[in-house]
Amino acid sequence: MFISNGKSFQNLNDYFDFISETLHYPRVHEYFKTDTVISDGLKLHVDVYEHAPNAPTIVFIPGTAIYGLCYGDLLYKLGLAGYNIVAFDPRGHGQSEGVRGDYTIPEIMTDAENVITYAIDRFNKKVNLMGSSQGGIVAFYMAAKDERLNSVVCQTFADLSSADILQLVRHPLLFRYVRRLITKHGKRFPKMRVPVTSYINLDKIPVKYFGTAHNFMNTDPLALKSVSLRALQSLATTKMAKPVEEITVPVMLLQGTLDSIFPVSYTRKIYDRLNCRKKISLFSGKSHAVLHEDSDGVVPEVVSWLNEIYRED
Repeated sequence: MFISNGKSFQNLNDYFDFISETLHYPRVHEYFKTDTVISDGLKLHVDVYEHAPNAPTIVFIPGTAIYGLCYGDLLYKLGLAGYNIVAFDPRGHGQSEGVRGDYTIPEIMTDAENVITYAIDRFNKKVNLMGSSQGGIVAFYMAAKDERLNSVVCQTFADLSSADILQLVRHPLLFRYVRRLITKHGKRFPKMRVPVTSYINLDKIPVKYFGTAHNFMNTDPLALKSVSLRALQSLATTKMAKPVEEITVPVMLLQGTLDSIFPVSYTRKIYDRLNCRKKISLFSGKSHAVLHEDSDGVVPEVVSWLNEIYRED
């Protein structure tokens, strides 16, 4: 049994039905089939929408502490637009195996690699990687590593090893000090728990019905409330496989202009360093939750980008 906002649900499908009805979405979870991908011996939960065997595929990585079907409305609409969708819950997230909230960025990248292989084997080699927030960072990092990708679509991204990363945390001056401690003691106390709210101001991210991301994560039965010190260390130090300037996989950046977590000025500096094929789409007046706030605006932009990628086909 699951409890959310004082309501009891017999199973996850009942919970997803309630969310769909409350947010006036179709019951999109019913259009996805569940499957499993093995990554480092762990069973990863994947939700698959099959449009057609020869259609391009979008592999989707969710944001911090949440899971694939949190983006069900967006993913369903992308599926209707002509794409196979493979959304996965990274290890320690959602319905996947692994210690809850215990992961590193390289480990999620390994998960992404295995899901990409799954998508190629199940459908074809026309695979694009899309990620939101933390998932956007992973997708960006994968652009520097996995040449199998036809493109990546990042709802925000970052260079985690850069000093500029301090702009993205809730308390920059405090995090500057904490970062040194994390680097020094992360290996000694890797399982120590750190509340997600300690480094991300979830109260500034609007979420329909729940009011804020903070409220949603406090009530959703699958959302993480905390992560391990090992995870936080990874978020503060992981380097890219190659410099931004050397990325060759096409990159799309999409972002709300009122993003309170990733300032546009920060992501724009990284975007300007890219020498690959690229595109930026900014959504005026939208927040960090733009994929939830404005899926009807996001989908045409993503589809337009992918149409450019596959124009020769």
